[in-house]
Parts: sequence; C-alpha cells; structure tokens
Amino acid sequence: MVVTLDLEASTSDAATRRTLSSLSLSVAKSKRIVVVTGAGISCSSGIPDFRSSDGLYNLVKKQYPNAVLKGRDLFDASLFRDPTSTSLFYTFISQLKQSIDSAAPSPTHHFIKTLDSKKKLLRSYTQNIDGLEERAGLVGSSSQEVKTNGKGKSKINTKDVRNVQLHGDIHRVRCSYCSIDLPCSEEYLRFFNDGLPPDCPECTLRSEARLARSARPLKIGTLRPAIVLYDEAHPLGDDIGCIQAADVSRKPDMLIIMGTSLKVHGLRKLVKDFAKAVHASAPAIDPSSAKSQGKSWMGKVVFINKGAPGTEWNGIIDYHIEGETDVWAAKVLEDWRKLRPADWEIQQTLDDDGAFKAVKEGTGKANRKFMPPSLAPHITNADGLCRWQETICAWDGEYPADRRCGFCCPACEDPQLADEAPQIDLALCGWESIEETGSWDDG
Repeated sequence: MVVTLDLEASTSDAATRRTLSSLSLSVAKSKRIVVVTGAGISCSSGIPDFRSSDGLYNLVKKQYPNAVLKGRDLFDASLFRDPTSTSLFYTFISQLKQSIDSAAPSPTHHFIKTLDSKKKLLRSYTQNIDGLEERAGLVGSSSQEVKTNGKGKSKINTKDVRNVQLHGDIHRVRCSYCSIDLPCSEEYLRFFNDGLPPDCPECTLRSEARLARSARPLKIGTLRPAIVLYDEAHPLGDDIGCIQAADVSRKPDMLIIMGTSLKVHGLRKLVKDFAKAVHASAPAIDPSSAKSQGKSWMGKVVFINKGAPGTEWNGIIDYHIEGETDVWAAKVLEDWRKLRPADWEIQQTLDDDGAFKAVKEGTGKANRKFMPPSLAPHITNADGLCRWQETICAWDGEYPADRRCGFCCPACEDPQLADEAPQIDLALCGWESIEETGSWDDG
C-alpha cells in the first residue's frame, strides 16, 4: 500500500512530521537520485493554465471557430491532418512560448539543481517542454551544448545531459523535411502566431545553391515546434533509451516523482522501471542488526502531487506526499540543513594574494583503497600521479584543484602509509570521513 502523508498536517501531527523528516534524511543521504517531473512543478512559475475555461487554449480557439479540437487533441500528432487544427496549434504554441519566456524557474526547479550541485542527482527526467530546468542550471537533452558533430549513431553527448526532456523543447524548432534543429527565433514566432509554418532556411539554402548551378531545385521543408506530440516518435528516442538503460544499471537509490498525474503510458513504464531498480538497491532490513537498520533510508520511491496515485501503483510507490511540490522541496532543504549541517559548509582557503576564496561547498566521504607500501613508489598513471595519489585525491571521481595533496613528494619517493593517511585527508582535502574499501589487491 502507498502511505499518504498530508504536508499541511505535518504542523499538527507528530507522526507525519517524523516520517517527512525521515524522507528528508533519505534525500540527504542518497547518492544516486532519479527525479521525474510533470507540469505541476511549473505551476508557480507564472505559466498560465491552458485547460481552464478562460485559459490560453480557449482564447486561441476563438480565432478558429471552425476548429473541432479538444484540449488533449492539441498535443496529438493527428492534428497535422487538418489545416485548420494545424494553424490553431501553431498559434497556440506561439502564445504559450511567449508566456513561458516571461516565466521563472520555481523553487522545485532550484531544488533539483541543488541535488545536482550536491552530487546527489543521477538524472532528471521531465515531461515539461518549458525548458525551466535549463534556466535553473540543468543542461537538457535538447540543449545545443550536448549536440554531437553528426558522426556516429548518437546525436547527443549523453554523459553531459542532466535533464532528459521526454517531450522536447518549446524553445527550438525542427524541419519537417531535413530534420535540422534550430532555436525558435522571434521571426519564426511571428509566423506561428499567424498560424503559418516558416520555411526551413537550411532547405532554402540548398535549393538556391542547386538553382545557381542550373540544377533542379530541392523540396523546401517547413519548421515546426520541436516538441513531441502523442503518437509521435521522439527524434532523440534512441539516445534517451540509452540514457535510461544506463541509469537503471547504475543502481539508483531513490526515486522522486513530482507534479505529474502518471497518465502517459511511456512515463508510467519509465517510472516502474526506475522504481524496480530503486527497490532492488535497498538492503533487506534485519530488525536485530544495527548495521541493517542504519541503511533503512535507502530504496525509497516518493510521489509528491496534489492528486493520489491509482491502485496500480501499490507496491511501486512507497509514499504519496499530498501537497505542493514547492512546499515539500523547501521542507526537505530545511530538514537537510538541520540534520546534516556539514553538507552545507563552505570551505575556504587563502589564495596567492592572501584573500579567502571558497574551494568546495559541503563535505563528503571519500573512498580509498589501501596500497601495499611495496607498490607505492614510482607506479604512475598517464598523468604522472602515483596510484596512491590517484585514488586518495579523488572527490566523487574528480581531482581537487591541487593534485599533490601531500601524500607523496613530487618524485614519488616518500609515500605516506595507511595509518598516517586519515589525518592528512582531513587536513588537506577537507573530507568529513574516510571509508576504507580494501587493498589494491582486492581490485
């Protein structure tokens, strides 16, 4: 059964308050969180509700009185079969984008970015087309930053994607013929607002070049918003599938679902796949084992939404938090700061001019493998660091600014032994604690 917690009741009900605090601690302790979001996280951003009687859709529809189109049909690929519904769609998207352009990321968007900054976020997946995650600092799958040069099968550098845009991006357009992807300019918006698709500039250039050679002109495609409609394949579907499969295999330890009704089939499957992986990562709890009890925070699937999930989610979703996603996000951050204040410390160091500068926000735990003293000297990697340095300097897989860290002299002739290392760790790397993970011989 899904346990429902009322956010408003937490002020008066002690049991609810304790459970919510426990879930906040789970967020703070997790290392590989998957976040799945829907339109509910953008409600406080100033984007108008287009489904209400006085919403954007009905205002636009007045311009096209002959269009027979329901709200859901506006996002169905079948609308392109009818010229009137196609024009209505273009006008609607134009006005929706103008509303989105004046919106700002919500506290929930910034909360997801905080998870990323704290190295807690495995990946964010969103149904939203508003691009507010990118404005909050999360690079999206539609971003120009992740585009490849066209060589190979992949269209994007998947490792750089922090937010997967399952339904595309309203800030971009693509050609219906050559599939080129471009930013949605003001010029294109003016065409869309009039219910017309602009010609593709890439197709136009190619056709004009052929005409200049007295060759037969090529077909010129038209531009459309680069969003994915119902019953329409995602242009980046293969890449997104690879990202999802990779994330499932990385054993996520928490799944947070926010602001979605979980009605879309593809999203339901994605959530179920991640929930299964998250539950598999949770250790079996033995009431008699203190060590087992200490891992009880792992493997939680949490759904934050005003509406409750259906019965099909029993055994999949663990907790339904009834309320606004912004309110829950604020509570998690408040609890996190109280329960683990060290995570929010900003360490400082003196620069060459004698001024203080921040070197790292928060502290964490470093994994170190012991190196037998007989192997320590003169074993170097491609960067010239000995294997002891290479592992002891690692911070979530990255080197700190100063790679020397004092474990070996530059010539690698005086390695520090294991029993001396913890004090050096704390003094030079600022780590909160050290977790020993075995010797080099253990692999």
